[in-house]
Amino acid sequence: MLVDHDQNALGEKLVQAGALTQEQFSASAGDATANGTSLVRQLLSSGLVSKAKVYETLADVYGVPYIDISNFQISPDAIKCLSGEIAHRYRAIPLFKIGETLNVTMENPADVGAVDRITQKSKCHVDVCLSAPEDIEEALRTHYGSGNAINELLATFSKERSHRYRELQKKPAQGLSFMPAPVKKEMGVKPVIQLVDLIIKQAYEEGASDIHIEPEEKMLRVRYRVDGVLHEAAEPPKEMESEIISRIKVLAEMDIAETRIPQDSRIKMDIQGKNVDMRVSTMPTVYGENVVIRILKDAGAVLDLSSLGFTDEMKKMFEGIIRHPYGMILETGPTGSGKTTTLYAALRMINTVERNIVTIEDPVEYKLPLIRQIPVNVKAGLTFPTALRSILRQDPDVIMVGEIRDQETAEIAIQSALTGHLVLSTLHANTAAGVVTRLVDMHVEPFLVASSVIGVVSQRLIRSICSKCKEEHKPTELELTALKWEGPEPLPAFKGKGCRQCHDTGYKGRVGVFEMMRMNDRIRKKIVSNASAAEIQSEARETGNASLRDDAIVKIKMGMTTIEEALKSVEIE
Repeated sequence: MLVDHDQNALGEKLVQAGALTQEQFSASAGDATANGTSLVRQLLSSGLVSKAKVYETLADVYGVPYIDISNFQISPDAIKCLSGEIAHRYRAIPLFKIGETLNVTMENPADVGAVDRITQKSKCHVDVCLSAPEDIEEALRTHYGSGNAINELLATFSKERSHRYRELQKKPAQGLSFMPAPVKKEMGVKPVIQLVDLIIKQAYEEGASDIHIEPEEKMLRVRYRVDGVLHEAAEPPKEMESEIISRIKVLAEMDIAETRIPQDSRIKMDIQGKNVDMRVSTMPTVYGENVVIRILKDAGAVLDLSSLGFTDEMKKMFEGIIRHPYGMILETGPTGSGKTTTLYAALRMINTVERNIVTIEDPVEYKLPLIRQIPVNVKAGLTFPTALRSILRQDPDVIMVGEIRDQETAEIAIQSALTGHLVLSTLHANTAAGVVTRLVDMHVEPFLVASSVIGVVSQRLIRSICSKCKEEHKPTELELTALKWEGPEPLPAFKGKGCRQCHDTGYKGRVGVFEMMRMNDRIRKKIVSNASAAEIQSEARETGNASLRDDAIVKIKMGMTTIEEALKSVEIE
């Protein structure tokens, strides 16, 4: 962190070097203060000065060399001189070792305490230099990884706790058979703070969507959901359970003392220079409070139809539907299939100053500019139906309802669609045609469904093949039979061999598989005649609407996923 003196010195040196004018420096310093950021970040984001020039000048302020470690060959022997826990704690990377001198690059080489600690732990004389924080982060991830740092921290914590506990037990006043309060007080909370930070950081690095912290009778389990599949991560000692959960509650501004009822909140953390938003939920269980942290992706990074998995043809079809001035568009699929994300992508495409877009959500996952977003608050009486009635008095052009859960919400949404509004929502059903029968089951008249709904999208999220270890795969007869493949040509297929990049799973990331049902006169006649979901589905196929299976086969041919994953995730009709 730059102090004011160092910021002024940096600005003056850049002005002296001709990289900035005095006016630009003054303006940048003012913007940095207004934005609550450092002068370095402000200069880099503005593009006034190159990254190399900024850090070379900053290194000059500190009186140390600047090293661009993104193009530096780091010595494996040097890495061994410093543990992952110390490297992560002090944001330091050992570069090379000559004799008894270890060259270390840091984010903040002026941190004398950190340099002394590194010297003590490495048992070497330490020469320091400066590198950019994002380059330090990448090197930490490459050479140490948060997982290693967690293991080292747990080992150190366990060792120190055992030693201190034994020492305190020797004192007559604390010679108890259980963990006395003075022990916890003497331990301090700093290791727990580091541990929670590392658990969240590792989950983010691995691309996890959720972190599960699960108390059991004799252990505390931590699991990450990566690409839709849970896998075990750290296993902190059971005695750390209350401290870990309390730390998470503090970050989420929850009631620490309340353990008997569920709580929901949010956390915002700076990870790798990004402001990451997380949703936190606690739930009391027989062995303690269960915590699930949902890591929300950056809205700008995911809200694009192509990146979600829409093919060019399907994207064009979907764009045609959402350009309608009024009507209802419904999304369906299992929990966690990306329904809301697809609706956000649709809103982003039609979000202009000419339209008034209002949403009612439970909860609001992504905050979008220009759009009025309303979170459901059941305790205050703000439910989907009550919010919808109020929204209609706000002169909306487009309304997004997070989910249609009951007849009242469905009827208000349909009436809105029939009176000149474009309404987008989600509904739980197995297929696109199943959405129609689901609405009828809610006692909505079939003619109202036929008149209001202009399109339905059903989707699934399936794992993508790892690009680093992708190889051709010859489908077996059993796979082709299960997929109901009847093409005259062999089906081109691929799979992931498994590598370090994908943790030997063969998969990295997920992609959407979509079924789109555009309404036409023939489908509407089926709906009005109270036809079954199977009959509506059959009519949709005959009028050119592709099924989930059809899109899954397209993704297989494109080398995006495997036959095995498609069979596991998509119903083959």
